[in-house]
Amino acid sequence: MSKKLTDGLTYDYLSAESAPTREDRIETCFAYGGSGHNLKEGIGNGCAKHNRRKFAQSGGCQLNLALGILSSFQNMAIILHGSLGCGSSHLSRSGLKKAAGASRNKKGSMDTVWIETNLDETDVISGGIEKLREAILYAETEYRPDAIIIASGCVPGIIGDDIDALSNELENQVSAKIVPVHCAGFKSKYVATGYDSAYHGLLKKLVDPRNRIHTTITDEIADANEKYLNSKTVNIFNVGSNSYGDEVELARLLKALDLNPRVLPLYANIDEISRISEAALNVSICATHDDYLLGHLKERFGTEYIIDTLPIGIKNTNRWLREIAKFFKLENEVEKLIALENAQLEEALEPFKEVLQGKTLFVGGGETRAFTTGEFFQSLGMKIVGVKSHNFDIFAVPMVDDVDKDDFVVSVAPGQPAEELNLLNRLRPDLYIGHSGANVWVAKLGIPTAPLFGQAFNFMGYSGAFELARKAVKSLQNTSLSKKLATNVALPLRQEWYESNPFDNIKDLEDVKQV
Repeated sequence: MSKKLTDGLTYDYLSAESAPTREDRIETCFAYGGSGHNLKEGIGNGCAKHNRRKFAQSGGCQLNLALGILSSFQNMAIILHGSLGCGSSHLSRSGLKKAAGASRNKKGSMDTVWIETNLDETDVISGGIEKLREAILYAETEYRPDAIIIASGCVPGIIGDDIDALSNELENQVSAKIVPVHCAGFKSKYVATGYDSAYHGLLKKLVDPRNRIHTTITDEIADANEKYLNSKTVNIFNVGSNSYGDEVELARLLKALDLNPRVLPLYANIDEISRISEAALNVSICATHDDYLLGHLKERFGTEYIIDTLPIGIKNTNRWLREIAKFFKLENEVEKLIALENAQLEEALEPFKEVLQGKTLFVGGGETRAFTTGEFFQSLGMKIVGVKSHNFDIFAVPMVDDVDKDDFVVSVAPGQPAEELNLLNRLRPDLYIGHSGANVWVAKLGIPTAPLFGQAFNFMGYSGAFELARKAVKSLQNTSLSKKLATNVALPLRQEWYESNPFDNIKDLEDVKQV
């Protein structure tokens, strides 16, 4: 039975083979250009989600986002069921997992095993199921993983390969759990649907309460201790863009409230995933990433959850902590913690404020991270001239008002670097803070840049706020690289493009802001 949750969403999709697209499930927008106020109004009355581009330069892929989650799990083999080009990012993902696993002390786990079915023209006609069957049996006999994950791309989705039927057929022939994941990117223009695809498979096949060994004589003390520990356990749901330093910082703050933080599911093993229900509260640090998973855990196990804000900067870290403390009735304790942390951080930030005061900033990246980062730098005296979000949905609506009340430009665009460069060429901010891959384009305009996130850095919580401010100041004080790039490296865009409205490609859009 479906349950109505506090955020107004329903979660009853696990009986289906694949997760629904986010266009169908929540209010979404992936093409917009204008003011933050108009975007909020458009989402509220349902019109902004109908916007499209006449021409799309680039975009993300659901399969890549799903693989970002799936490839992090420990002791699992991944079969990429699709064409050869779909596996182009395997090498970087394997390197990332090794580095992330080492920092988290995940020693002795199996390296990521990648197997591809490499579907060709013949398979498009005759089907690729037999290739997939061979790959599953090979993975079992050669590697003996805890689970075999089938990441099915666009080609199987088009030709109709029934990966679920094959999984059901083989599940009693192999010791590993077989996890079908449907990631046909052509089904949704909303790339974050890939997160839902990964978690759909995880919820159906891997999230089960662990089997307990029943004994004749029960250990009442051990059972009571475990029940007490679970009553104080908080699952912090990590994301691919956070670092181990972020996890340590957020866990530190919850331990200060005498809670038991547990970070998952990325980089977890099958036992840790199976015990995901053994907690009093599930806490998101990114609604775009987590809402599908946390909603189903609430429906299935009754575990309460919080999806509110991303703990970046002072205001949003305070808010994140207060919401958790409220659940455990620790309001007095959390206020003492916040007062202590804020006082120390404010003192440490004073030298940075002198450099940042009055400077202009443009932030580009995922919706929650972009808006919370913008709010933090605004609190340090910077002027936010624009935000570029990969997507925009109901979870980001409250965050718009946290940024400057004056109209600032909002661009909603997955990818679309030419559109963003046109906008930045007009706004000319003093600093650009952006998502991985975007900064190199922006630097060629002569605009100093700083990273929005990084696996080796701490960006969340109070220590993360200090690190964010330090990096911004460092970028503003050393602009020689961006100046030299602008002088010596040309961008592949004509002058006529810079003179046009950057949002002309967006159709069904009313009241486009001229910038």
